[in-house]
Amino acid sequence: MGYAPEEVVNNFGHLSLAQVHAALAYYYANKSEIDADLEAEEREYDALAEQHRR
Repeated sequence: MGYAPEEVVNNFGHLSLAQVHAALAYYYANKSEIDADLEAEEREYDALAEQHRR
């Protein structure tokens, strides 16, 4: 969403700054796999939404 880590902490008070940095580090270490999973989920969502529009 483009937030700075400090903004994430402010918007989601249950997370610490260390947790946000750990999540970002995990994402960047596994970016291609995570992005592929997100794209697959979006395609599945679109297909299901299309089925329910009919």
